[in-house]
Amino acid sequence: MKHSLEKLVRCPEGELKFTDNQVQLLLGNIGNLDPVIRDDLVYTLFARGFLERAFTHEQEQTIINTFITEKKLFKDIAKPQNDNVFLRSFSALLGSVILETDQETEILTNGQRKQLFAWSIDYLLREKDYRGYVEGKGWAHSIAHGSDFLGAALSHPKFLKQEQSGVMQIIPTIFKKMDAPFVDDEEQRLAFAFYQGVKADKIALSSFIELINQSDIARYQELQKDDLLSWHKLSTWLRLLQNWYFFFDATKDLQVILKEKITKYYTEMGYE
Repeated sequence: MKHSLEKLVRCPEGELKFTDNQVQLLLGNIGNLDPVIRDDLVYTLFARGFLERAFTHEQEQTIINTFITEKKLFKDIAKPQNDNVFLRSFSALLGSVILETDQETEILTNGQRKQLFAWSIDYLLREKDYRGYVEGKGWAHSIAHGSDFLGAALSHPKFLKQEQSGVMQIIPTIFKKMDAPFVDDEEQRLAFAFYQGVKADKIALSSFIELINQSDIARYQELQKDDLLSWHKLSTWLRLLQNWYFFFDATKDLQVILKEKITKYYTEMGYE
């Protein structure tokens, strides 16, 4: 199998083609525990297949229908920490590739598109395995991959602003479920998804500012517990603020608010 997939990966742009059996092989190995097969081969071929339009129309529909009907995005999501996090998080990456392709050329029905939009939010609300890199198995990276999926939904021209209600619960939910610090740049991927939403006018600026203000208050209130995790959460919050300050360089009023929160952190921590 690995040799067959490696041969496909080596195909030059414009020459990549898939048999139906190869498409099934990809679908059956989204969450393969071998990181080379999962990351370097299967995901790479899904991405190239869609972005280079190397899949036939029928093959694209097979992938989309399988994605929706088999619901691998949520496989064992309610169970204790398990290896299906790789299946879930790489399904999230596939979801982002499908939505990005659909932005350029419509490959989804209205019903399919609405389903993916809803799942891009629901996944981050439901996932609780926040591992980044797992020794011997590679990247789980659920928050990063889920953020990519969310960003692809929020930047999609057909995502409706009124569908954003669940989006504003994502960051509070992630902080509530955190049981260890993020160490694999999850913050910048999450921050960028929200930036995409505001930039595309799918998240109201007023709602985003309210989220920032409420989250900032929550982080300092939690410090009163004086436990190590609350300090890790505050550091994570600082990195979100810093990323947003950089991303929103053209939105001066918002930058003022973000700078205020960042300055507050340095003042509270005694950097004067």
